[in-house]
Amino acid sequence: MAKERSAISKSMSKKRVSGTHVSGLSSSKTASKRKEAPVKYGKLSRKQKQDLEDYGELVPKDFEEDEADSTKRRRVVSEADLDREMDEERRRAEGQYEDSDEHDDSDSDDEEEEDWKKPSAYSLLMGSLKKNSKQKDFYKKIQREQEGIEDVIESADEELVDEEEVDEEEVDEEEMDDVSGDEEEQDDDLDEDEEQDDDLDEGDEQDVEGDEPVDGDAADPLEEDEEEEIVYVGSDVEEDDASGIFRIDDLFESRFADQQPTSFDEKISVIEQKKWVSQAFEDEVLKDVTALTTFADNTVKEMPKIESLDQVQVKQRIAKCWPKANKQVIKKTITFTPLQDHLFHQMNNYRDMVFCNRSLSNAKEIRNAYALHALNHITKTRDRVLKNNAKLSKAQKEGTDAGEMRDQGFTRPKVLIILPFRNTVVDLVDTFIKLSGTEQHENKNRFLEQFNLREEEAVDTSKPADYLQNFQGNIDDHFRLGIKFAKKSMKIYSDFYNADVIIASPLGLRTLIGSEGDKKRDFDFLSSIELVILDQTNHFLMQNWEHIDHIFQHLNLIPTDGHGCDISRIKSWYLDGKAKYLRQTLVFADFLTPEFNALFNKHMKNVAGKLKIKRTYEEGSILDVIPQVQQSFTRIDAPSLKAINDVRYKYFIEKTLPTLRKSAIMQSHTLIFIPSYFDFVRVRNYFEDNKYSYEPCSEYASGPAITRSRAQFFHGRSNFMLYTERLHFFRRYNIRGTFHVVFYGLPEDPLYYTEIVNFLGLKFDEASAAEEATFSCTALFSKYDFLKLERVVGTERAKKMCTAQKNVFMFA
Repeated sequence: MAKERSAISKSMSKKRVSGTHVSGLSSSKTASKRKEAPVKYGKLSRKQKQDLEDYGELVPKDFEEDEADSTKRRRVVSEADLDREMDEERRRAEGQYEDSDEHDDSDSDDEEEEDWKKPSAYSLLMGSLKKNSKQKDFYKKIQREQEGIEDVIESADEELVDEEEVDEEEVDEEEMDDVSGDEEEQDDDLDEDEEQDDDLDEGDEQDVEGDEPVDGDAADPLEEDEEEEIVYVGSDVEEDDASGIFRIDDLFESRFADQQPTSFDEKISVIEQKKWVSQAFEDEVLKDVTALTTFADNTVKEMPKIESLDQVQVKQRIAKCWPKANKQVIKKTITFTPLQDHLFHQMNNYRDMVFCNRSLSNAKEIRNAYALHALNHITKTRDRVLKNNAKLSKAQKEGTDAGEMRDQGFTRPKVLIILPFRNTVVDLVDTFIKLSGTEQHENKNRFLEQFNLREEEAVDTSKPADYLQNFQGNIDDHFRLGIKFAKKSMKIYSDFYNADVIIASPLGLRTLIGSEGDKKRDFDFLSSIELVILDQTNHFLMQNWEHIDHIFQHLNLIPTDGHGCDISRIKSWYLDGKAKYLRQTLVFADFLTPEFNALFNKHMKNVAGKLKIKRTYEEGSILDVIPQVQQSFTRIDAPSLKAINDVRYKYFIEKTLPTLRKSAIMQSHTLIFIPSYFDFVRVRNYFEDNKYSYEPCSEYASGPAITRSRAQFFHGRSNFMLYTERLHFFRRYNIRGTFHVVFYGLPEDPLYYTEIVNFLGLKFDEASAAEEATFSCTALFSKYDFLKLERVVGTERAKKMCTAQKNVFMFA
């Protein structure tokens, strides 16, 4: 294939002829080696003959330079300035100027010189962009030409100077030949591109790349901007509006316009002062909703039924593919399920949302809904940019001014989707393929090979249903993936700065973002994110929630590098650092936790408002406990949240453990469930120092070590087992031989409480009737564990247990 060149380099090759700089401005400088060589009159060009007649010499004296100083500044003056200076010289010769006037003039000139040297903020930003741009050499040559600094002519230019010896007609002919040659080369490139596109037909999904990089998740090498994407998927010029103008009722246009209304700054002030207007209401589908807006807005409660996607301004091309993509969820002729209808209405109004009613049954319909919203947002964004590109190109050809068009951010990525495991990515990318309606999917085979399991693993059907769904397939938690949508193709493994959507895990992004002081770190691709989606968010708690907080701290920052962006088309609110107030954040989780509340309060600053959606627990998961065992809940009172960990540890050491060690029956076969690994280390060290008979089982223990510990505990050779919540999340063991259960703290997932207590019902021969009668369950909690407690015992009971005077509560 012919060597690819950028649009700028092609235009430069067409326009650069003898005596012409890259900027298009004429230059009178010739090669130094030809200045002293005699030239015969018959070999002079027409321009040189005309210069000889006008000035009496080939090169005027004013334009001669010292060869030792190749960057000498030439002074350019206008006729008016020249007349004024000549008049001043004449009057000065007549003695009409006084020394004082000259002194004042020199002072004013010095002030003007000092003001001129002080750069503006715009100049600094423009200089940074030019310095870091791909075409920095191009910008540098133009700047030198405009400042009147003659640059040293390169060897390639010297060949062009040699050609000036021929007549002007011959130069024109050679110029036409060069242009036609460039056109032929460009045609050859297009022909080869068309041949490659023919090879990649609709049925062929082979990878475009030949060799895979060493890094499996590494993006393709940074490609040049592909200006051939004249029409973006779903953005056909003929659809929606024949004139190419967006509908004025589309909220997307008003929300992401360059010029924000006057109330924009007022809303930001309300957000920073935390003066949200709060209103709570109950929806029959979404359950308990708490809405925070910057002003009294009753429209947040209005969620009319969506009859068609055109009603909510979804692009026509995407709307045609929606029934196919959503077929697995609903097979009727209606557009949305009731849950999708209410969720998409809030998404399409660009409100932040923390939805904590996700379950196994509605996970797929939620994923389809936010995939539709994300692809619709990407399509509208790219469609606006490409249409403005066409307008600018047309205006440039006609020689007219197209006006200011600010329609871009610092970088191209607009959507960030954070997922816990690779198996979820496979389902999401498959949904994007169906929704986009694209025919070519670059690197799809590579994607399936790296995100699917190469060999099917045996499924343990005895595990709970949520475990089987969450952990089927590839459960690697370190990945990042860029996806770029083009005319009729979808490129997976696109470079982040050329991608439209980024799908990554918290760990995958954290390793790329890095930490303060790291030599190699990059987070500029997060500077222009307008939509953030977190799915299966409760799983992030079992990985490392600090990664999520670290990612949000690096969203919508001013980039450290220009990355080739056009400063004249960046929206004003990006330059002002206000992009975070227009960013939409969607969080989907199974339940509400303090971490989600902190994310809701700290990082969700959307001027359109935000919603927190949860549900009331009538009975709680305690009803699913099978063994007939007395369950005791003990409240620990702490003066502050900061002191709760120390108070809990002290109570466990001084009260709970001595009670368990009163008798041999109570001491043996005791499982201690510890939610936090930090508390696990603290208790383990205490057991180790006091020579207790125990077995530690944490997520960091090896498989053989866990097997040995379970066997020791089962046979009664060890009295205690320390068991962490994260280990239970990843393994879901059934710990046989458990007679007593102690919850050092309540688990985040209410299902874990039921499963742990049900360990007492795993019968085995060594348990006598007397031992079964002593089975017990003890749980420690505080008022700060209210969200955990209500999922176990129910909302109303949890309120009473956190406020009652007594500290011990019994359930049978």
